[in-house]
Amino acid sequence: MKILHTADLHVGCSTHGKDDPTRGINSRWIDFEKCLEFMVDYGIQENIDLFLCCGDAYYDSSPSPTEQDIFARQIRKLFDKKIPVVMLAGNHDISGSFGKASSVRIFGNLIDGARIVEKPTSFDLETKSGKIRIVALPWAHKHNLMVKDEFSNLPFPQIREKMTEIYSGYIQAEAERIAEEKIDFPAILALHAHIDGATVTEGSERRLFESDITLPLSVVARREFSYVALGHFHRHQDLNEGSAPPVVYSGSIERISFSEVDQKKGFVMVEIDGRKQATYKHIETPARKMLAFEFDARNETDPMRKIRAEIETKKADIDDAIVRARIRCKAEQRNQINSKDLRNLFENAFLVSELKIIAEEDVAKAPLNPDALREDKILETYIDNNPELKPKRDELLALAKELEQELLSEDAR
Repeated sequence: MKILHTADLHVGCSTHGKDDPTRGINSRWIDFEKCLEFMVDYGIQENIDLFLCCGDAYYDSSPSPTEQDIFARQIRKLFDKKIPVVMLAGNHDISGSFGKASSVRIFGNLIDGARIVEKPTSFDLETKSGKIRIVALPWAHKHNLMVKDEFSNLPFPQIREKMTEIYSGYIQAEAERIAEEKIDFPAILALHAHIDGATVTEGSERRLFESDITLPLSVVARREFSYVALGHFHRHQDLNEGSAPPVVYSGSIERISFSEVDQKKGFVMVEIDGRKQATYKHIETPARKMLAFEFDARNETDPMRKIRAEIETKKADIDDAIVRARIRCKAEQRNQINSKDLRNLFENAFLVSELKIIAEEDVAKAPLNPDALREDKILETYIDNNPELKPKRDELLALAKELEQELLSEDAR
């Protein structure tokens, strides 16, 4: 049995993009579309039995008609080949407003063969290679509990603790049911969740901690499952490497930020044999290159010559890449570094998203503790220094994260 496991497609992400003159849409939408098309075509060519997306099909929960068209045209190919599709709702797919449909619900309402998971569920699925049981848990949203009277007044940390308990209990119960039934076909666990021990990308993912529930690896790495398919974090990784079952984040199909410069992007092809043992391989997508160019010119007598030489060594990496360039220099060197000349050196890049020359005098103006005033730390610093707010720290940070995601979604559109 062959399963294509993917997650974090983020169709509609426009970060570090520009207007495409031929199609009239953001160039990053086209990059994500290219990777999505590559993946779907690969799966069809491999004659897969199941397409499994473990959350975050879109970049936000209210995709535009164009974003929906990009995604639907590729998914339709799978339906035309009668390949079953299972999609979990991720945190980017679920609206912050209670009662609104997730961005992927419509597929389950319109197309036979699409199974959309918006709450924990377990079901058996017939494929051309036989039956498989899927235990699926989407993103654990606090609204699922807060609408119940007994939980509505609980502070967020207790809500999170209760959700962790519910998810852990559900997985354990389903694993025990599989053992009791002694099913002769494979079972897999699919989640959009944070598993303890996962490597988290610095930057946007680290900000998710305040709103995440975190499940111990021992809860999901149960022998009753042939494979554990994960979504949520963008780095491909196996948390149970060398042991059974594999506990695998597929990773995202495209780069979202410069924090992901060195990550290989792609999806996972899973094969389950007659003994219900799973093996897998990571398939890379044609993701757009990103290059973060950092150069310290403070000790250079001819900074521009050294910068030019350094950029020349990275010519192959620059070609058709999204580039961020940051040059550090002394105040008296500032006039020796020409921004226009720098841009010309990056002329083969797809886009120069940032070109910053940081003179020593600018550094001198920085606060003594710059880490405390990082963009993603300012609110934490303010709360930690306010005795009245500190007891509500986790709840405030989680609410701030939701507001940030809503604002980013509006900006993306």
